[in-house]
Order: sequence, then structure tokens, then C-alpha cells
Amino acid sequence: MILLGPYAAQSCPVKTQHEYDPLSPDAPVDDASAQERFAGANLFKDEIHPILAGVPGAVDLRDHPDALQLTREAVAAGAPVILGPRLPWSLEGHRKGSPEALVRDADREDGRPGYLPLRIKKHLVLERQKMAEPWVWVSRLGDPARTSAVVPELSFRSGRESDALQLAHFWRLLEEIEWVSPGAPVGALIGTDRLDLFDDDRGVVWLSLIHKAFRTFSRTAQTGWKRRSAIERYDHEFGFRLKVAQMASEHTSPASRLMVQPIVTRECNSCQWWSVCAPALDDDDLSAQILKSPLDVREIGALRKLGVATVQDLVSIDLDDLMPRYLPEVQHRPGGAGRLELAKRRARLIADGVTLDRINDIPVRLPEHELEVDFDIETSRDDRIYLWGFLVHDRASGEVYYKAFAEFETLEDHTEGDLAKQAAAWLVDLCAGRDAMVYHYSDYELVHLAKVGGMTQDAGVLSLAANHALFTDLFTTVRDHWFGAQGLGLKVVAAEGPGFSWRDVDPSGLASQTWFDEAVNGATEAVRSAAATRLLEYNEDDVRATFAVREWLRRN
Repeated sequence: MILLGPYAAQSCPVKTQHEYDPLSPDAPVDDASAQERFAGANLFKDEIHPILAGVPGAVDLRDHPDALQLTREAVAAGAPVILGPRLPWSLEGHRKGSPEALVRDADREDGRPGYLPLRIKKHLVLERQKMAEPWVWVSRLGDPARTSAVVPELSFRSGRESDALQLAHFWRLLEEIEWVSPGAPVGALIGTDRLDLFDDDRGVVWLSLIHKAFRTFSRTAQTGWKRRSAIERYDHEFGFRLKVAQMASEHTSPASRLMVQPIVTRECNSCQWWSVCAPALDDDDLSAQILKSPLDVREIGALRKLGVATVQDLVSIDLDDLMPRYLPEVQHRPGGAGRLELAKRRARLIADGVTLDRINDIPVRLPEHELEVDFDIETSRDDRIYLWGFLVHDRASGEVYYKAFAEFETLEDHTEGDLAKQAAAWLVDLCAGRDAMVYHYSDYELVHLAKVGGMTQDAGVLSLAANHALFTDLFTTVRDHWFGAQGLGLKVVAAEGPGFSWRDVDPSGLASQTWFDEAVNGATEAVRSAAATRLLEYNEDDVRATFAVREWLRRN
């Protein structure tokens, strides 16, 4: 029996192939890793669930052993919100899964209550953009009905297509089991967006699934692309994966070729099938080697069909000859020629074993100052600053020391603001009347400094954010003089340039968010303390790496 869940249409089809291929080995199960990945999302859901459960007449079925039968009963009774429902499978449609909630909408033609799906996502789902036509509406958390929704001066984030595809999956499933509200496909999302429409600044985002919002490849269109709706995108992607599953289920000989082959994407980092896919890839495979500004799945697939599968293939081929055959296949996104040219530039460096390529002989100018401070912040999964780190080099006194302001707890506006005020006041006082310069790597720190200043309206934070002459972004200096085979991130440049190494074996901003969750919610004091120490050491290494890059730039 082939039954695909809500993530199938958005995720790698090779996953689906492995799942239904009788000759594929069993995937390793890493429950701890999965729990770690979803820990933050589950905590966010725990914040939202009680509000939805508090809607008058709501039925809460979370973790109920008889959720399927009780969902049927709640639907028949017309509950306004059903939290934690369990939906029947659609054997004919090959669909399964359940959203976080069902919200009652218009009744069906036979008079039975109709429902729409709701998902909870721990990320932003809206952006500032004037809509030509309304296709997004927002209602209150405490009154989530679509009939209560208003049109915001916001639009759906273009990068959240996967959320829309999941809603489309559940809408189709509700349609097949005859529970869906009549009318055009619609679904709801609750994200981390702060909305000034409501007192509690949270809301339910209603999304039209028939609005043609997503640019996709089209062989028949004169332009090579069309805009399609979430439901159209879902039907196409789901249908493709269903064919993949059906073909895989009939696989009887290792010699026969399956429908799809592995292509490395970000999804591979957390995929249980990676240990199975990795050996099937050439060591020089383009998708495995070019990880910065990588070509997407369609671009890699188009190149493979044209005989360009490896780094060496791309280095060797004449782009003038390749482009006329390649570009018509990749009109799903703009700038296809530039993206391929950039990939070839990186491929050439990789083939030559070069990580950083000096692009000019212009001298690097970084004047020395009496007081130099390297600055780095750490943020939680919900984008709150919990750690401000500084490395101070005082040339007058000869002092060199690390200073941190940190809170290892669940932050609210006031606690994040208080921490920012402390850090800003210390830095302003340190630099007052001195020939001082504060160095950071990329604009991440200044963007967040301005954001927290706007939130707190604290004079010290605002004045620091506005004092652009006090700050130097070393990333812009590096970018002006070097090109990186794998980008110009601090980890790459510090390691390759001055040869700096972090104490942690796997240093990354994304990993640090997991460590912060452990520092706040670890099961024991020892676990929490170890995570907090790890974060402080990681941040100290970040600012020491910034210093190392600065000194290396001066030597260059």
C-alpha cells in the first residue's frame, strides 16, 4: 500500500523511492537527532496550543489514544476548532497525515460541517509586500475562523512554498474524505510573525491555495516559466512522487534503473537515507562539491542530461556551447546564466585545490586604532539575542580580554532588551573618548542591534546602532579582495587565511541554537551548565577568529 504524507511533495523524491523500494536497505533510525531537530518547533507549538484549545467549543485531542474516532465525532458535531485531530487515510488518493488543527468553515452542500487545515510553523510566514490582489488574510488566535479574518498589508513569504504545499496536501486529503469546506482551496498557518493588527500580536494566516504565486518551469510557455498556485504545484509534485513510489515498489533487480538518482541538497544533512545515497554519488559530483550558492535540483538534473555531472565536467566544457542547450531547461528561476558561470568559477578553484582566490592586487587598508574590539552575537531559534561577545585589544594598556553578556533562559522582549542595554552601555563607556573601532563579520550584528534598539527604544542602544563610524564590517573588506570556492563565511576565511581553528569540533550558528536549547531546557544542571560553557567558548572563538582575520588582512 502506497501512502504519502504531507512532506512528500516538498522533499527529495529519492526518499520516497527508498521507502518503497524492496531492494533498498533499511534506513538507520536516529531518534535523538530527530528530537533535537524538532525540539524548538515543539516548544513553539506548546505556546500556541493552549490558546487554540481555549477557543469556546474547541476540542483538544492531542495525544488521545482514540483520536481518530473522536475526530470523526468532533467533525460531525461541528466543533469550531479541533486541536490534534487524527484524519483517516485516503487509500484511493494515496494520502495520509494530520495537521495540527482543523478550523470549521462553511458547511458542505449536504449540511454537514466543513473544515480547513491549520499548521503551526516556528518561522516567519509573512513579509512586507503590497498585494495586487488579496490572497492572504489574518484572524486572531483566539478567534481563528476565516470569517473573522482581515486583509493585512503583508504578503506570504516567497520562500515558504513548502508550507503552502503541506496545506495543499491536507486540503486534498480533507476533500477525499469529504470533510473539506466547499469552495476554493484555502489553508491556515500560525507562524512567529508579530502583527500590529491585534493586541496579542499573534495571528492565524489564511492562504489562498489557488493564487498563482510560485514561479515554475514551463516547457510550453514562451518565457520558459509560469506562475502556478500551491495546489497546482502540489498536485504536480505529489503525482511525480506517487509515480516514483509505484515504480520503486516494482523494483526486483539491482540491475534495473530506478526513476530518480541522488542529488545533494541541504535536506541531505538531516536525511536518514544519506548513508545509502552517498556511495551512489561520484566523489567529484557537482551537487556534492559546490555547496556555496549551489545549483538547485532542476539545474543539476539539466546538466546531468547534457553530460555535465562532475566538477571536472563543468571545468572542461565550453559554456558558450552549453548555454543554448542548458538555459531553456532552467527558466524556473531568473539569472540561470550567471548562476552557471559562478558555479564554473567555483568548480575551477575546487579542481585546482584553491579555497580563496585573490581577485586583485589592491592593498588592503585597515588602519590600526588605540582600542580595537571584535564583536559577535548569538541568537536563539526565535531570533532573540541571548549572548553579546567582545574581544578587547587595548593597545595603550596592553590588555587583551574577552567580555560576554549572556542570558541562558527563555527570553522575552524585556529580558532581551535588558541584556542589550547592559552590553551597549558597557561598549559605549569603553569606547568613550578613545580612538576606537569595533569589528564584526557581515552585517548580522548591526541589523540585530538596530532591531533591538527599535524594540527597546533605549537611548544607549539606539545611539550605538546609529554610530556607523564606530563599526567596520570585515566581510566587505574580504569580499572586495577575494573570491571563495565555498563562499566567504567567517569559518571558511578564518580557517583558510590565518589558519584559525575553533575548539568545538562542529562549530556553526545553527548548531549553537541547539546548544542554547540545551542550556535552557537541559534535563539536569550539569547538562545545562555544559551547554552554556560550550556557547561561551564558541562565541569567544568567533571573536578571536574575527581578530585573526583582521590581522591576516593587514598582512595582505
